[in-house]
Amino acid sequence: MGPAVAARVIMIAAISLTMTGCQGLLEPRSTMGVEDVMEAFTSQPNLPVTNPRDTTADDCAATDACIAAMRSDEISIYRFETPREAGKFAKTFGENGYHSDWIVLEYPGAKFDTDPTKPSYAGIVDSMWTSD
Repeated sequence: MGPAVAARVIMIAAISLTMTGCQGLLEPRSTMGVEDVMEAFTSQPNLPVTNPRDTTADDCAATDACIAAMRSDEISIYRFETPREAGKFAKTFGENGYHSDWIVLEYPGAKFDTDPTKPSYAGIVDSMWTSD
């Protein structure tokens, strides 16, 4: 392999590593986890979060794209590999599912819980780590 080819290979590798490492900078929500979401909810005085627990082993067992899950008595939170997979999963809950990028929330009436004048789980997750 000549010096020109070696330099090209090194440049391609450097670009690939840079792009992969920058995912969190380009789309901060891509690194948001279920623990971050649960923590944001527990800090809200008007949104109950009782008995939070990790349920990844049970809740993600049937869905390959699900990478983490947590539940409390009031709400379930799921994290997916892609926003597309999260959207497909949220639809399975009907009006009890809410999709926000890589995160899915499940609680009664979640789909309609979007009034910006009232505190809501959906409003909190939508306002977290925005990249727009």
